[in-house]
Amino acid sequence: MACIKGTLRSASVAFSPDSPYLAAGTMAGAVDLSFSSSANLEVFKLDFQSDEWELPVVGECASSERFSRLSWGKPGPGSKEYALGLIAGGLVDGGINIWNPLRLM
Repeated sequence: MACIKGTLRSASVAFSPDSPYLAAGTMAGAVDLSFSSSANLEVFKLDFQSDEWELPVVGECASSERFSRLSWGKPGPGSKEYALGLIAGGLVDGGINIWNPLRLM
């Protein structure tokens, strides 16, 4: 089966439960082609109408550490501030950080 969309990242990923987005956090213990030591959280739009293979980045921010795990949870009922839910990341230093994807976009 052919790959229909993608991006070149060494990342832990999580799908948005209720919207067409994918979160990717720089994976702990991986080295990318640029040998970068940076850590980032990125949000990609799952755009299946476009003919482009590369997923477009719609939001991003730096992270204090690389990611061991990543999860995207549903918003609470009636929550406008967290309409896209929350992204939680387990970091390599043992910390857990939480982001509002609306503020990243």
